[in-house]
Formats: sequence, structure tokens, C-alpha cells
Amino acid sequence: MIIDLDGEPESVPGRDRRRALTLAFAFCLAIGSAGVGRDGPAATETARVPRGSMMMFGGDGESAFVAPAGPVWDPLHLSLPSNSTGVLLSWIPDRLANEALPPLPFVPVRVRAGAGLAVEGLRAGDFRMVTWSEHGNVYWLVSDHGDVADLVRLADSLR
Repeated sequence: MIIDLDGEPESVPGRDRRRALTLAFAFCLAIGSAGVGRDGPAATETARVPRGSMMMFGGDGESAFVAPAGPVWDPLHLSLPSNSTGVLLSWIPDRLANEALPPLPFVPVRVRAGAGLAVEGLRAGDFRMVTWSEHGNVYWLVSDHGDVADLVRLADSLR
């Protein structure tokens, strides 16, 4: 017969539950890491990309190809002419453009036979921006030189 002299339970209530959860978490980590590939020398080797090019990755994060720098014609999106300097053209699909515009003094403009918004820089060197929506994409054309009329003319000439 064993007599407990301390009068306390053998383990603190909840301690066994914590131990079981810790073991379950460790098993989940072990099983999960078994299904994920390891990064060996081939996976971690630095990619050799020619100067003036950029590395493009596929949606799976693994497939990649080297694209030449500069404008690349894409039938789904507009692109800048090759002689454009000091101008940035950005786009995002309409369905993802759900953020409010920044609190800038936007004015309505007509861009590519549609409605758009423009903001004129207040001081020399400030950015000018024209934004519009076309074929399911929202476009931004930004520059720190010229004026909004120049950006609208450039936007109208995009292909």
C-alpha cells in the first residue's frame, strides 16, 4: 500500500492536457515537414540573370524564366513606348483596386476616350499622376516632369 504523505495530487490539473497538445503539435510539424521538399544546393543556388534582365516567377513559385528589361508587348495590358523616360506606368486588375485614393486634389480628365482622374504637382519636382480604368484594369501614369496634359497625351498614345 502506498500512502501519500504530501496530500497533494500527483500532477497539476491541466498539465497532462498541455503535454498532449505539445505532442500533437510536434507530430503535426513532423508530418508537415515530411511532405515539404528540402532546399538543397540546386534549389538555393543563385540564379544567373543577365544584366538588364529580370527574373519572372510563375504562380507556383518554382517555375521561372528570364525576361528582357524594357517594354514588353502584352496584348492584355498597355505598355509605354521604348523612348519614354522619367515616366512610370503601373496597373492592377479592377477587382483588386478596392482601396480609397489618397487625399490629393484630384481633377477629372478624359483619358483614352474614358473618364480618369489627375493630380498636378503643387511644386516643381512634385509628381503628377493620371489614373483611369480600361479593359478590367486600373492604370496609373506617374511622372515628376511635364504636366498633366503631357501625361494625358502619353496615355492616349499607349498601345
